[in-house]
Amino acid sequence: MHWSLLLLRIALAFYCLGFVASFVPVLARMKTGRFTPWLALAGWLAHSGALVALGTELKRCPLATVPEVLSAVAWCAVLVYLGVFWLYPLEVLHVVILPLVLVVMFVSGLLPEDLIPVSASLQPSLLRFHLTVIIFAMAALSISFAASVAYILLDRALKSKRPSRFFFRLPSLESCDSVGQVSLLWAFPLMTLGIITGAIVSASLYHRAWAWEPKETLAVVAWLILAVVLAARLGWGWRGRKAALLTITAFCAVLLRILGVY
Repeated sequence: MHWSLLLLRIALAFYCLGFVASFVPVLARMKTGRFTPWLALAGWLAHSGALVALGTELKRCPLATVPEVLSAVAWCAVLVYLGVFWLYPLEVLHVVILPLVLVVMFVSGLLPEDLIPVSASLQPSLLRFHLTVIIFAMAALSISFAASVAYILLDRALKSKRPSRFFFRLPSLESCDSVGQVSLLWAFPLMTLGIITGAIVSASLYHRAWAWEPKETLAVVAWLILAVVLAARLGWGWRGRKAALLTITAFCAVLLRILGVY
């Protein structure tokens, strides 16, 4: 086994552990895990070693192809995240940067097919797990979508100053916003896991992690929109109409992907 592949596996393992350690406390409404930056640092060190080993194996600077450049971008993103977090311990950095790094690495074509080997006997089980994760992610996102639609309708009715009786049966604006945020906190990590497992399934079945077909592109676009909404909510205190509209947009993109629209 090449050292670059081994170190890349170790880096991904630490990045995944950091991803889990960042979201579990948030979902439990606790402070973000204090171990997340250290896990990210361990992954970054292994990633650094992988880049050096790859350059040594290729006998050139490992920046000649798009996947290699994206690997360097992911490496720099983690480095900047660690530096910024050391100066300004913003918890939102945990739940956005590490998922971003993982998705970039898995969908970029950077990872070799045998990075996470899956035997033929395990492929059906992995595919079922992937579909289960996507179903739960869609369920959580649909709740966030419904809460966002309710928020938009109620907000417009209240501004009209003559709301019909139907709107008095809806929850308050604050309740709609709160439900939308909580369900989003579940939808985003599940979608991240869905994209990662989808890339692994694709690599094991079709020998390519990501084809960048329109349907797959829609999934990544929806995921990026959710990342923006989540970062804005947790980092800058976004509430209300803007967050609701972006959540609705992301849901529509995911729905189009599921329906198979090209």
